Amino acid sequence: MPIYLTTLYLIVYVFACEFDSTVRLAIMLFSLSPLPVIWMVYRVLRDGTPSKHNFTERFYEDYDYTRVEANEQ
Repeated sequence: MPIYLTTLYLIVYVFACEFDSTVRLAIMLFSLSPLPVIWMVYRVLRDGTPSKHNFTERFYEDYDYTRVEANEQ
């Protein structure tokens, strides 16, 4: 949910910048933009589900890719 709300905030900001009649709204949204981003990061880190694998077992979380170690010479 935080990702959707922050994305909606970004969309409103982009449309506010597009229309010249809402310069005050665009400036206000720009000055407040760190707040939804910080809130989103906090919520994702606090409520997110941790991975079942570590970095050496699986390099990418969304693809079943096993990491291949480089040969040392």
